[in-house]
Amino acid sequence: MKRTVRIAVTALVVLTTLYMGAVAARIVYRKHYVWLPGYAVWWWNRPPLAERTHLLVLFADHWEPSTFYERADRWEEGYPRLADRHRDSEGRPLQHTWFYPVEQPYTYPLQVLQRLVQRGYGEVEVHFHHRDDSRVSAGRKIDVGLQLLQSYGFAKTITGETRFAFIHGNMHLDGSGEYCGVTEELALLKEKGCFADFTFPALWEQSQPSHVNELRYVIDDPKPKSYDSGQVVSVGSAPPPQGLLLFPGPLSVTYAGLSRLLLGAEDGHLRAGVPMSTARVDRWVNTAVHVNGRPEWVFVKLWGHGAASDGDVEDLLDGSFDRALDYMEQRYNDRERYTLHYVTAREAYNVAMAAAAGMSGNPACYYDWAIPPYQAGPPASATPPALACGTPAQTRRPAADPLTSERGSASVVLEPSHLPATPRP
Repeated sequence: MKRTVRIAVTALVVLTTLYMGAVAARIVYRKHYVWLPGYAVWWWNRPPLAERTHLLVLFADHWEPSTFYERADRWEEGYPRLADRHRDSEGRPLQHTWFYPVEQPYTYPLQVLQRLVQRGYGEVEVHFHHRDDSRVSAGRKIDVGLQLLQSYGFAKTITGETRFAFIHGNMHLDGSGEYCGVTEELALLKEKGCFADFTFPALWEQSQPSHVNELRYVIDDPKPKSYDSGQVVSVGSAPPPQGLLLFPGPLSVTYAGLSRLLLGAEDGHLRAGVPMSTARVDRWVNTAVHVNGRPEWVFVKLWGHGAASDGDVEDLLDGSFDRALDYMEQRYNDRERYTLHYVTAREAYNVAMAAAAGMSGNPACYYDWAIPPYQAGPPASATPPALACGTPAQTRRPAADPLTSERGSASVVLEPSHLPATPRP
């Protein structure tokens, strides 16, 4: 009997050791060690959801159709149908933010995006892939990319300023990986007119910040990955003079089952290989990314590569994303416990800055708080009726506010006819 017990105990110890070793190997292989300590700190200190919560849902799409023009066609045909089926608490259709790779000067997909934006379905921002660059060479490439976007009315506000949100190609922001090379990239982006970075989370990358689920002002320094520290955005906080907002999506640890060693992670990544589900939607909401001190305004930043494959196009336009939105609207839009808002990246930034300035109430009143709409947007006659939000002075940041002191420089705007023509085959 004793021998049997010893064998059982020994087997249990061996199996436990092997299992823990496998979990550790998984954590190392997938680079979860980069963010798990920060996640534990966040989880311990996270506040509960507010009794009345406004959910601000945005999709930061790394939209890279390249020359697969049929995928752009499917977006132009399919996205309006999807967006018109899904309305938020104000009756506004689903909004999308297309982060277009500015190193790809293909006219046809940009014309498709221009038409979608003019119809009121979202906005276009800057996505940029590069490697082995200096600050000077990267700056030149960004200038050319901004000229490209601005020829379609993107990245230039109705007041004539160059402003844009940013996602780094391959997630290697600020020299944090081989696909960059610029260790002062945050300062470069700020100089060019960037107001916020939407690159993260990046689960399997060393570039992932050690902090999670917090909006932070980050300041550049000569070292790579300067954004790994920073000032948490809080009500009453002003951004540092050279600070850039780091706007993360939800990141949480999940139960993945025995076959995957129990440990999984949810990062808001929408792709055909991992269909959306009601459980995923609940995790996005419960992560509750918000400005510190304003827990009733919760941001749900989703991301994906919406034109990377036919499968991704199908899943986003007529698949599990559609069903996830159905659930979100049924579960989180009763206008009592939850109020749902579909926003763009620019609008989410504006709401966050309004929260930092002490604004409260309906966040939809602050969609244009800091950064005005872009020139490519729909005409005034095509926009929904204005909300009862008070005077413009109450829903726009005051001109004398020190937060408005920094503006991006204007860039030369090219007419589309000056760009290399890439007609649809």
